[in-house]
Amino acid sequence: MRTFSCDACGNTLFFENDTCLKCGRKVGFRADDLTMVTVEHAQAAGIAPCRNWSERNACNWYANDTPGNGYCLACSFNEVVPDLRDPQRLALWTETERAKRRLIYTLLTLRLPVGASADKPGLRFRLLADERVDTGAVEPPAEGAVLIGHDEGALTMNVVEADDAHREAMRKRLNEPYRTMLGHLRHEVGHYYWYRLVEGTERLEEFRTLFGDERANYAAALAAHYARQSMDGWQESFVSLYASAHPWEDFAETWAHFIHLVDTLETASDARIALQDRGISAPLPLAADRPLATLLEDWLPLTVALNQLNRSMGMHDAYPFALTDRVVDKLAFVHRLCLASAAG
Repeated sequence: MRTFSCDACGNTLFFENDTCLKCGRKVGFRADDLTMVTVEHAQAAGIAPCRNWSERNACNWYANDTPGNGYCLACSFNEVVPDLRDPQRLALWTETERAKRRLIYTLLTLRLPVGASADKPGLRFRLLADERVDTGAVEPPAEGAVLIGHDEGALTMNVVEADDAHREAMRKRLNEPYRTMLGHLRHEVGHYYWYRLVEGTERLEEFRTLFGDERANYAAALAAHYARQSMDGWQESFVSLYASAHPWEDFAETWAHFIHLVDTLETASDARIALQDRGISAPLPLAADRPLATLLEDWLPLTVALNQLNRSMGMHDAYPFALTDRVVDKLAFVHRLCLASAAG
């Protein structure tokens, strides 16, 4: 994620800002040209704040040009939202939307398809809540549990995962080193792009060579994964233990890690962070003359520095993962997919 400049006073703006802290003007994000502009600038261009900004103060994007819609691009993807009359659900949904906007920004900068094609639906989001929002329970309820998942372009998210205490309890219960709402979104959108960019294409055989045969029984594979909770030597071939459950999950976990990589490198490059007196090159837009290996030359030492910084603050590692040669081959596959999609 890069920073922006206020078009009124030149002050630095961050992606989440809705007000310039120097001149006090309202500012927001334009998805059509990936810029932050003041409300005055937007009004002159004939665009208005998203309804979720003006009505709920839960967004900082300007509305797209869909007549009668009034929602920004990110919010217009919503099919279902929780009951926003409830203050707790409203707060959790607002945090979920914050993470979702960052996801959509990265998809746009990667020039990945988000709308429908001739034969595949576009992205949609079903943001729901179950009774755990009210009870504080960690275990899913026996009835009415909202399960995170993907189905032909529709991403279902449980907004309870935006609650830090619940999410940390789930992370410990599942013995995961990393669990965030943004991580969930990047993982689930990976399922969408397998469906959109791999299924039924000439890339499917290469996918099976790297990740395995996705025709293996998915439900049985997940049941076996949760039953064993561990597997010797998984680190040699998978970026996470969960990735070992099934080829679809392996791809989604690898996809999420690729998005972690490009977004964090863009942030570090924009901040002019240097490693051993060498600046970090901006990874975006992706370019064929910058293969994954060149990105990893920046990524690997940066993650070491990030982890050391977190430890200095008494926090867990920001990036508790290792990239073996096998995992790098899978990341390179995702990199090529994104390059081909942008070129197309």
